[in-house]
Amino acid sequence: MKRLLDIRLPIGVVLGFVLLVLTLNLIPEQHAVRQPIPHTYGISDPQFLETMEAVYGGEVRRGHGVETLVNGDEIFPAMLGTIREARSSVNFETYIYWSGEIALHFANALADKAREGVPVRVLVDWVGSIPFDQRLIDIMQQAGVSFHRFRPLHWYTLDRVTNRTHRKLLIVDGSVGFTGGVGIGDEWLGDARNADEWRDTHYRVTGPAVSAMQAAFADNWLEGTGEVLQGSKFYPA
Repeated sequence: MKRLLDIRLPIGVVLGFVLLVLTLNLIPEQHAVRQPIPHTYGISDPQFLETMEAVYGGEVRRGHGVETLVNGDEIFPAMLGTIREARSSVNFETYIYWSGEIALHFANALADKAREGVPVRVLVDWVGSIPFDQRLIDIMQQAGVSFHRFRPLHWYTLDRVTNRTHRKLLIVDGSVGFTGGVGIGDEWLGDARNADEWRDTHYRVTGPAVSAMQAAFADNWLEGTGEVLQGSKFYPA
């Protein structure tokens, strides 16, 4: 008996160590800044802008237009109206696309535009769009909309089930972009007049930043479909 215990003890230690290593490798690595960042340059110093652009991989340019849209009464008509005005491309990505009245309006608007010959791409997160009526997908796909779900769950991706896209992007003709907090669901209809009408803010953007919004969509679209979005149709001057 003693000999058996002597054998089991090291085996238990080894298995425990292996389990610890596996657990640590599955936990996302955190890179939190825990110390105040020293102020080397003032915001009026040209080096401040140069440094910020280099550190965060972006550009600060002039020539933008930003319109704030509050609640569904303002947000949804603006988005649907811009879709109807599209001439060269419509790229739409969202985390939440649920079934209901507004979901049908978007499906029909996207389908109508695809029937006109404008390429329409729709990317919805697999988790966020679980309560999604197949009829809405059929409306879009039968009209020629390129519809895909982002990172669907498979048995071999269980450890990545929380790796979602929460982006909410609509880019039309590469020149007008929408982003913010609203999802495609009836909960956002109205003007937050009661608990059943959710409060949210969205933004209609024009100018150089729209190319960055397009690039964000293109990144997830490439992963999901293998298609690279190229040319002035997507990135106009």
